[in-house]
Amino acid sequence: MTDLKTTRPIMEVRSIAEVQAIEAQDYRALVTARGIYDLLRATAHHGGARPALTVLRSPDPQDIGRALSHAQLLGAVTRAANMFRSLGLTQERGVAAFLSPTLPQFPELLLGAQVAGVASTLNYLLSRDAIVDLLNAEAARILVIPAAHLDADCWARAEAIRAEVPSLEHVLVIGAQGPLPEGFRALDPLLEAACETRLDFAPTTDPDAVSALFHTGGTTGRPKLVPLSHGNQIHAAFGFGQVFGYCETDCVLNGFPFFHVGGTMTVGLAVLAAGGHMVIPSPYALRPREVVQNYWRLAEAFGATVVSGVPTSIAALSATYPQDLRLDALRMAVTGGAGLPESVAEAFERKIGVRLYETYGMTETAAAIAFTPRHGDPVRGSVGLRAPFSQTRIIQSGAPDTPCPAGVSGEVQLRGPQVFAGYVDPAHNSGVLDADGWLSTGDIGYLTTDERLVLTGRAKDLIVRSGHNIDPTAIEEVANRHPDVEISAAVGMPDQYAGEVPALFVVAAQGREVDIRALQEMLEAQLHEPPARPKRIIVIDALPLTAVGKLFKPALRERAIVEKLRLEIAQHCGPASVFEAEVGTDPQGRTAVSATVALAGTEADAGAGTDAGTDTGAQQAEALRAALAPLPQSYALSFETPRVRLGVEGGIATLTLDHPQSLNAASRAMMRGLEVRLRQLAALPDLRAVIITGAGRAFCAGGDLIEFAAARDAGGRALIDTLAHNQRVISMIEELPVPVIGAANGIAVAGGLEMLLCCDMVIAAQTARLGDAHARYGIVPAGGASLRLPERIGAARAAQLFYTAEMISAETALAWGLVCEVAAPEDLMQRARAKAAQIAANSPEVIRQMKRLSMAQAQDPARRARLAAEITAFQDHLNGADLAEGLRAFAQKRAPDWPRGKTR
Repeated sequence: MTDLKTTRPIMEVRSIAEVQAIEAQDYRALVTARGIYDLLRATAHHGGARPALTVLRSPDPQDIGRALSHAQLLGAVTRAANMFRSLGLTQERGVAAFLSPTLPQFPELLLGAQVAGVASTLNYLLSRDAIVDLLNAEAARILVIPAAHLDADCWARAEAIRAEVPSLEHVLVIGAQGPLPEGFRALDPLLEAACETRLDFAPTTDPDAVSALFHTGGTTGRPKLVPLSHGNQIHAAFGFGQVFGYCETDCVLNGFPFFHVGGTMTVGLAVLAAGGHMVIPSPYALRPREVVQNYWRLAEAFGATVVSGVPTSIAALSATYPQDLRLDALRMAVTGGAGLPESVAEAFERKIGVRLYETYGMTETAAAIAFTPRHGDPVRGSVGLRAPFSQTRIIQSGAPDTPCPAGVSGEVQLRGPQVFAGYVDPAHNSGVLDADGWLSTGDIGYLTTDERLVLTGRAKDLIVRSGHNIDPTAIEEVANRHPDVEISAAVGMPDQYAGEVPALFVVAAQGREVDIRALQEMLEAQLHEPPARPKRIIVIDALPLTAVGKLFKPALRERAIVEKLRLEIAQHCGPASVFEAEVGTDPQGRTAVSATVALAGTEADAGAGTDAGTDTGAQQAEALRAALAPLPQSYALSFETPRVRLGVEGGIATLTLDHPQSLNAASRAMMRGLEVRLRQLAALPDLRAVIITGAGRAFCAGGDLIEFAAARDAGGRALIDTLAHNQRVISMIEELPVPVIGAANGIAVAGGLEMLLCCDMVIAAQTARLGDAHARYGIVPAGGASLRLPERIGAARAAQLFYTAEMISAETALAWGLVCEVAAPEDLMQRARAKAAQIAANSPEVIRQMKRLSMAQAQDPARRARLAAEITAFQDHLNGADLAEGLRAFAQKRAPDWPRGKTR
């Protein structure tokens, strides 16, 4: 035991000279651990009473779920390892997979599984099919999940997938309460029965033995599994300890999930192996907003010496830093996982008052490639020095035997004890790992004369405009200096002539709006290469991120493709045309786009009260296909005439929902058509009033629940995106610049009622029936009812409609103030037109100003937040049992069978 060493630093590393001095010593004398268990034994021996691990249940420093010293951690891992071994887990037999957030017991279970055999941490945010593919690819024997009350989503996925993974022998449930389904076992009793004072088996002494599997690389195709050995992880921890200076006095906040090497290694095992204290701020890392909001209070409470985050998190943490903190112990901040914008770094260091140190790694290297030395001076733009006992080289692209001299960019390669031996599927090794052990990172960069590594981009991120290679970081660095911009990302947008052109996505700085013209002028002035100047600037709410907070540029490339499609549709099919698009791949792996376009026709068509004619639509479709043909993507297009008729006469427009056979249900086609017509109306200069009604015996019978069910079954965000779109379209009724009269000709329920609530006044036929009825089929309102119905009729009346799901007559709706007039069915449209004529006879300027003033409340941020909360609530409800039963009942034309006497 006494000969086992922790990974605390041997010397203060300031430059490559100290790295070389470490390398001049005997590796086996410096790195004594042969397996991960040796690291834990070493820290328990050299500092057993010191804190090792604190896991919080929430971002409240008092809400501690687990707090262990290094000696206690060794015991907890010993117990977990013995339990897993008793279930048959060894290095040679199967894998223990974890599908769970970082609950209090999670870290010790994960380490115990690696001591007993091989552990795999799965991204619990992946789709069900992806999780099944991963479990089968790794032949998982054991699956560890949380109980339903700890994480309903993970529990539901495990229930659904168990039968599809034949290798699974045990499903262990953390925090199990009460009876469990067949094949599921409560974990706690098994753990309590295991010994914590000694291992029941001899731990491995082979550093090459695999201890962990990580999944990486894309979201389609065969699962890409990275096996990491004990030696890979030990050497990575050693590298972090030496260059970052981790030691027993450090307290590090670990804001990464444990399905990523950032969580398990960079601020995980690397901290523990040096004898430090790892604090986990929440089960879901930094994803919950309240964790980011309270992050600095946690740092103060635990006396953090090191804080960390990917660049996007660093930007967010800068914005939440309170000035009244005392962070006397804080010595450094660590970032990695993506390029660090200079403006983000400067803002962080100026506000927090601590230096920001970059690191660079990948899953295949246990997160360890290069580190900015703790005791050296950070050089902005450099990710630092190589790990001791490893090699880094730069080779010319396409010429693997030709190294680049210092200062010249090429492809970054490395080899060393932290580099994995190859993917589980050897087919994935091609072009990544060569016979001499050199790993191609896919990154472009160069080495300085003092051997610091500078990354200049990803090979696949380069924008190639007419053969001219454009580094997106050059664009981003300029954009990020603009005061309106918090952060930006540039990608290639398809172009018929140049192949692709730069498109820039920007997120506005807090409390500011982006002045596009000013930003464009700044880019033109400071980007001296004309090809690098963005062709389009698109403002978005947030950059797309991976589950660990890395910028996910593939999603932006897809958005750039969709933006190009939008531009072409507007040009060839009319600016009011709308579309629904999906970007995927064809069987050959090439990018393929499928889109449905709702044709708007011309302004003249709309003003004359006609729909886009057949000939006009055919011409538009032909022109669009011809415009898209030269692009490198394939486009499968379908066209539809809007299911909403538009007539305009004397400044009065009439919108008619026109799919009576479905009771004018708010299907995707109906909502696309409504959006087209509302856009046309908003652009008409002489518009005085609008009437909206339905064809047949219904105004609108709510959402198309058959489509809802299909979208839910498709997984991902399909249904949430549909509902968010529907909410935006319904709000467009409210936002029209002139008064809107709802003519409720028949049933108006759920989405139909939500449309009427956006009208300034409602006239109902005597036979009309109105109601909310979302609760009847287990659906959370998502079109604004929870906000607008109480505004219209008061909280008590609204509650009656919400909770009873009853339909009320037109007369009752009149008494409640939901409608302002009731008419005989045959007189409904006449009364609506007469009311519209009264409006049109008044001053158009005054009418528009009064509408603008009355709409002021709709722009209130709190009101917008309440609308957004409906979508969030539906998302939380997406995998609930009630929604599933409600949709089944609708499809089977029966009443739902709700569970009795239970709450979920």
